[in-house]
Amino acid sequence: MENKVIADMHTHTVNSDGTYTVEELVKKASEKGLKVLAVTDHDTIDGLRDDEKIKEYEKKYGVEIIRGIEMSCNLDGKDVHILGYFLNLQDKEFLSQLDRIAEIRNERNEKIIKKLADLNLPVTMEELKETVQGNVISKAHFAEIMLKKGYVSCKSDAFKNYLGKGGAAFVEKRDYKPVSAVDILVKNGAFVSLAHPKLITEDTDYVERLIKDLIKHGLKGLEVNYYSFSEKDRETYRKLAEKYNLIITGGSDFHGGNRVEVSLGDTGLNASEYENLKKSLKIM
Repeated sequence: MENKVIADMHTHTVNSDGTYTVEELVKKASEKGLKVLAVTDHDTIDGLRDDEKIKEYEKKYGVEIIRGIEMSCNLDGKDVHILGYFLNLQDKEFLSQLDRIAEIRNERNEKIIKKLADLNLPVTMEELKETVQGNVISKAHFAEIMLKKGYVSCKSDAFKNYLGKGGAAFVEKRDYKPVSAVDILVKNGAFVSLAHPKLITEDTDYVERLIKDLIKHGLKGLEVNYYSFSEKDRETYRKLAEKYNLIITGGSDFHGGNRVEVSLGDTGLNASEYENLKKSLKIM
């Protein structure tokens, strides 16, 4: 079938805010009939560092594993996420940049802890560290603890009332610009795509201006196929991709139990779309 998804290019593991280990994720991908899986944890490559293990999983489950990342950026008060694929994991400058991003995230987490304490909703760093399996502490981990401690009735309430924009414990990210993420990924040799453009803003003119700016820095792809996009949304971003000669990327943004409405492999790339992506790598 022409439209059968063979590649899920947007997934998360326990190393950021997912609930599956890398091996569990690859096993599930194999069970779903996927041929290709991109692991794109937020701001970390911790789940991909052991190259021998990754090769072992590829052989064991018959799934090509793309070494990827989703970098969290901020522009004009908007969250902008940049996807990098086919990473060079030996790039010391890139790894150093990830360390800097981790410091920014940790500073924000400390501020969230302080705000929650001021609201008489104590959450400690020790509790957070016990909750995570990787090194990235995200707002999803705060929500998990808040649910366990009875501060909220569900995780979505934690985001709506406290952790999300407009919430009582919301802390704006320190600026890490999308152009900085694109620059460091291009220097790394990665293929770079703009993630879920509609989630940045529904103002397509703004998105188009952003795309034009990022293309100057080496942007090559646009995530047209995304789990929450309607067919109309996909057509809008497909036209933008065509207009600027960007390669279509796509994925489920699977987080396991932290995003139960999403199934691995429900959204992604079909065989011809993935082939277009692979062909583009040869001319980069």
